[in-house]
Amino acid sequence: MKTSILVSLLFGFGGIYAQDTIRIQTIDSIAPHSKIFSLSPISKKVNKVNGLALGVGHVENRHIKSQTINGINIEANPAPAAGALYAFMCLMYIDKAIENHKKEDALKSTEEDYKIKNMNYTPYLKLNGLNVSSGCFFTTTSMNGLNISAGNKFNNFNGLSVTVLGTIADNQNGISIGLYSANNNLAGSAIGVYNKSYQLNGLHVGVFNKARINKGLQIGVFNKSNSKGFQLGLWNVNNKRTMPFLNW
Repeated sequence: MKTSILVSLLFGFGGIYAQDTIRIQTIDSIAPHSKIFSLSPISKKVNKVNGLALGVGHVENRHIKSQTINGINIEANPAPAAGALYAFMCLMYIDKAIENHKKEDALKSTEEDYKIKNMNYTPYLKLNGLNVSSGCFFTTTSMNGLNISAGNKFNNFNGLSVTVLGTIADNQNGISIGLYSANNNLAGSAIGVYNKSYQLNGLHVGVFNKARINKGLQIGVFNKSNSKGFQLGLWNVNNKRTMPFLNW
């Protein structure tokens, strides 16, 4: 009887150990790894692409924390239609924006009017290289390099961004070219129709430029700042004075 019980216990523990071994091997077999080429959205089994990512874009994936692309990202993104509609709606109210800009009461804008709220979607995507896209990223993204797209939102951007609609970034070091540019901290240049920065340490060039803290230079038709700062334009407003042509 004792022998039978001992044999049963040995088989039981052996089965549990075998199951644990299989489970560990299975987990190891699906651990994230790098690839030279990947379709996008990138599989949760891949955490790094050293080469080319090709597809329809990058979307939220709560099953993986971060992914990195070192090389080229090319995507046929379905977002442009929605972006074009948004741009059209903004243009419908551009006259009101210009009118409000001329009023000194507009200097009472709150901090929230300038702040860009960060996306906190997983995975956190880091792109080093070239991005060519017909749309934009749908997850938290930082980029170093050249961006050519319809429009994009970045956590951090370093390089050159050429877009149709615009570039939105928390921190931007470099140059952005497009209809619209918005950022919390600009240490480079924004060239477009409407440029907005919470803190400007670089250059705005556009029709309508807006900054809460201006430590750089605004060049445009209408320039507005909630602090001092150099402004060149048809109409310039800061917290000290309102003047045509030149303000500081």
